[in-house]
Amino acid sequence: MLHFYYLLFLLALVLILAVFLFLSRRRLKRTNAMLETSYNVLEMSNNELLEANQELIKANARAEESSKMKTNFIQQISHEIRTPLNILSGFTQLITSPDIELDKEELDKINKDIVENTERITRLVNKMLELSDASSCAVIERNNVVPALQVAAEAIDTIGFSNPQGFDFDFQLSPDAEAVNLQTNLRSAVRALTLILDNARKFASKERPLKIVLRLSVVDDKVEYAVEDNGIGVPSEESEHIFEEFVQLDEFYEGTGIGLTVARSIARRLGGDIVLDTTYHSGSRFVFSLPKL
Repeated sequence: MLHFYYLLFLLALVLILAVFLFLSRRRLKRTNAMLETSYNVLEMSNNELLEANQELIKANARAEESSKMKTNFIQQISHEIRTPLNILSGFTQLITSPDIELDKEELDKINKDIVENTERITRLVNKMLELSDASSCAVIERNNVVPALQVAAEAIDTIGFSNPQGFDFDFQLSPDAEAVNLQTNLRSAVRALTLILDNARKFASKERPLKIVLRLSVVDDKVEYAVEDNGIGVPSEESEHIFEEFVQLDEFYEGTGIGLTVARSIARRLGGDIVLDTTYHSGSRFVFSLPKL
């Protein structure tokens, strides 16, 4: 009998140990799963921190680049303003001097130089005003109902592409855009398109004849002005960077680095946009879109 109780005691002990081991194993699995989850979270956090750090490094580099370009822009503007001001000051002293006698030819040349340098200063002041306005989020009042074709025609005339010198320009109008109207601000729309056309002329290749094409078409509910050139092109990874203030991908080419910034600002405040077509590989293709009426 004693032997029987002893066997029962051993059986109970084995069962208790089995249950204990089973529960311990489950607890260990749960603890291991929690540790594994914690490890994964820490690993994700570490990766996110590394990515955030990389983004911070890039942002800091862009900020430094922007600061450098802004300094260069201010120096360039200061120099460009100082030069015509000195010329105007010299002419003023010359023509107001009581001891100086000038013939008609000399007076005509002085008058021409005064007009040219006054216009030069005006253009520089307008650049500064446009740059100040570029960061504005204010909507431009769209109080003009005009044909989409008129915006293209006035931009072509304003920039002098009606009679291009030293390059080939072609304007292509799709049939569906001939009679389309826009409710926009005519002056602002023309200015945005002029800046894109000027950008195409400025960044053309020096190694081959320049060709610029302006295509006017209708896509869904928008009118698109696509400006194509066969110039140096823009890398796809720079497709947004080039719209930032003072950005010039190649300092060999002239410019202040604000034209595209101003153009996009105008386009967006008119309810449209300007983007770089990264699928175009024969140069650059900028698409300026506006909502059609």
